[in-house]
Amino acid sequence: MKTLGLIALLSVAAFATDYKTMNMEEMKAMRGSVPIEERAAYQAEMQNRMQLMNQEERQIMQRDMTQNRFNYQNGSRSSIGQSGAMQRQRMR
Repeated sequence: MKTLGLIALLSVAAFATDYKTMNMEEMKAMRGSVPIEERAAYQAEMQNRMQLMNQEERQIMQRDMTQNRFNYQNGSRSSIGQSGAMQRQRMR
């Protein structure tokens, strides 16, 4: 039984993404789409990189990530609102 658990653990590690080899643009692009089983590794690497940045770089990164989140949420809301409006028009 222990052998089976070890094999399962090693197989997951073999297919895990190595975030240390990615640049920040690649990591920012993945934000919001990281598989659940890899989120801890992604978050740890992102925190490590943020700590290594100076204050100005950190502020720029936080601003960019906040802006990306706002754009994503804003786009999602508008498409939901439009589809709801279209459905209401069809019902009339």
